[in-house]
Amino acid sequence: MKGLKLTGHVVPLCLAMLVFTFPAVAEEVVVKNDSVVDFGQAVIVGNFLMGEQAGARLTSPCDGTIVAVQIIWLEGTPGHPQSLEEAIHIYTGAGFPIPGAELALLEGPVMTPGYINEFRYLDEAQTIPLEVPVIAGENFYVTLEFYNPTDVGNGGPSVVRDTDECQSNRNVLYGDLGMGWNWYDFCMLISGDLAIRAIIDCQEATGACCYANGNCANEIEESDCQGEFGATWHEGLTCAEITCTPRGACCRMGGCLQLISPSDCAAIDGVYAGDGTNCNDDVCVAGACCLITGQCLENFGFECEALYGNFLGPGSTCDPNPCPQPEGACCIGTLCLADQTEAQCTGSGGEWVGPFTDCGPPNPCETPPVCAGDSNCDEAISWRDIDYFVAAMNDNVAAWEAMFAPGEPSCSFDNNDVNGDGTVNWRDIDPFVAVMNTTCP
Repeated sequence: MKGLKLTGHVVPLCLAMLVFTFPAVAEEVVVKNDSVVDFGQAVIVGNFLMGEQAGARLTSPCDGTIVAVQIIWLEGTPGHPQSLEEAIHIYTGAGFPIPGAELALLEGPVMTPGYINEFRYLDEAQTIPLEVPVIAGENFYVTLEFYNPTDVGNGGPSVVRDTDECQSNRNVLYGDLGMGWNWYDFCMLISGDLAIRAIIDCQEATGACCYANGNCANEIEESDCQGEFGATWHEGLTCAEITCTPRGACCRMGGCLQLISPSDCAAIDGVYAGDGTNCNDDVCVAGACCLITGQCLENFGFECEALYGNFLGPGSTCDPNPCPQPEGACCIGTLCLADQTEAQCTGSGGEWVGPFTDCGPPNPCETPPVCAGDSNCDEAISWRDIDYFVAAMNDNVAAWEAMFAPGEPSCSFDNNDVNGDGTVNWRDIDPFVAVMNTTCP
């Protein structure tokens, strides 16, 4: 700062606080040395020459990442335009007043008078975010390198300081004070701390998070874990080091107990609603459950789901039956009518074949022709009929019908009455053998 003339203007900062950035998230911390609050009172510092740097040595309060820097830039006389300066530097800060290695360089910061100017990108196009990792207690420098000489004496804009005492080892100047370009303790020239700041995104401690459904996740922050229903957080631990017990709603005596383990629910004769279930969702309020058969049951939603039913909601009822009824074939004589409910069919004097049946072919309303000996209904008599024929012995219709898998062709039980005496018994054996290896007419 060759030929430096310090001109101070005490400025009541009753201006709107504008920053060129996005709103800070809850975990971000503004790190500063200055005591300027809500623009309070500040002293404009000048005059700086091209290439000089003014900066603050700051200390991180946490493990985290520097994501932004702030510089208060004020003018003595209103009306000055924005100023494009050379750069903002971030250096390591183990020593004083000489910074260590450069950690980040923010190109061409545009300073607007009357505002806290905030910067979150390394490049002028604002495409590369500022991200500098730091640990708790680590010192670092943030400096502004000037491109335009300041003219504070004539009301021009510049950086500011507070009106408190200049803290030791906290403010630096890079310039030429007659002994060449060097770093200096700025407190030799100013009596307050520079309003140059950093914003650090502080990392929360992480640990294992046990969720109510019994699942576990590693490296979860406490706030993220506890934001989940019924979750418990274990700081510094991993899922391999803990046991997560599933918990959920327990339905008992018309009430609902919250976050109970399956074993504890069973021990009090309750009905466990499932891992991670919540009483606030009315899981223990019964309702109508529609089965595919059209039957209506009043049960809990999780019980209905286990039956592959359609739950109509807590508090719904089965009176009257709200469930859609299945359709099937309806026989009126030998005439087959498709897509009829049981009530529609029987109410019209028909005989309902059953749910999800159709009119074929074959027509279920027509009695299939008898083919003596064709016990398995494949329209031929062969060794394949033997097991079916044996099952039909002694007029055992149920045993014979049980031989058929769902969807297999059907025929008349009378096929087993090979001798035609109206009864299926041992007297049909010889006639059955006699027609072996023939086909039905």
